Amino acid sequence: MAKEATPQEAPAPEKGKNIGKLLSIGVPLFVVQVVLIYFVITRFLAPANPSAPTTTPPEHEAGVSAVEDPAQRIFVVKDLIVNPAGTNGTRFLLTTIGFEVTSPQAKQELEVKEVQLRDVLNTILTSKGMDDLVDVQKREDLRHEISKQVGELMRQGSLANVYFSKFIIQ
Repeated sequence: MAKEATPQEAPAPEKGKNIGKLLSIGVPLFVVQVVLIYFVITRFLAPANPSAPTTTPPEHEAGVSAVEDPAQRIFVVKDLIVNPAGTNGTRFLLTTIGFEVTSPQAKQELEVKEVQLRDVLNTILTSKGMDDLVDVQKREDLRHEISKQVGELMRQGSLANVYFSKFIIQ
């Protein structure tokens, strides 16, 4: 009896190996394409920002920038909590107020007089009722009143602006 020659069937490739090849070649290729696209867009296709300065500002010999940062002239009174007038302690205002001053000496003066500054703010804010504090239109009047009374407290420089960075009524 002769053995019949049966054609050898090639084993079917496993799906796991095909996915592994795809991931090992495809993912790095995709990452390279993304990097190339990013490079082409940022270098050649994105318009240049004409408002961005092309040179750095001149510096003094001491290494200080010629343009003063306005944030360096802001003194912040953080987390001032008061009970508004007429609430019998059932409501409160939590606020953080920033004072932009005209000179570094004025900022130092506010730092030294922080206790007096907090007292002035407490007096002003506790004299206001809920209607005055809730109304956004009246907040500008409050800003002017604070500016006037704090300005009287200062001897060096003056206030440029008053900012409410936090104004929470509960």
